[in-house]
Amino acid sequence: MSKPEIGRPVGTDGKGIMGSDNTSPLNDLEKMAMNGLDEDKVNDLAKCLFTLNNRRYGPIPGAYMVMCTKPNKEWCVAQLNADRAKPFILFEDKVFTSIEAAQKEAERIKKERGESAPRRCT
Repeated sequence: MSKPEIGRPVGTDGKGIMGSDNTSPLNDLEKMAMNGLDEDKVNDLAKCLFTLNNRRYGPIPGAYMVMCTKPNKEWCVAQLNADRAKPFILFEDKVFTSIEAAQKEAERIKKERGESAPRRCT
């Protein structure tokens, strides 16, 4: 099984743009969260995540977060992802009505998978 090729946007004319594997489409929550974000800032975030992930694309083990999907009503567990097109992976089945419950679930997932906080190897 071969790994997907990392693609770069057409017409960037040498601009430093992070690549993307473009293999996993955005789910509905991710589409909503990504809507209207500044592409240059998302690219800057992707560069930081790529570095944090030891210069590898893909989900970052141990890097879970909670994102508010409906202000003061709904929070979702997510995982940071070193990919320009999808800098975070929102788990549609991990949506909660309190931030505390979402944080507990994020910690539970991290513990269950035996992952620690990401550390950059030098």
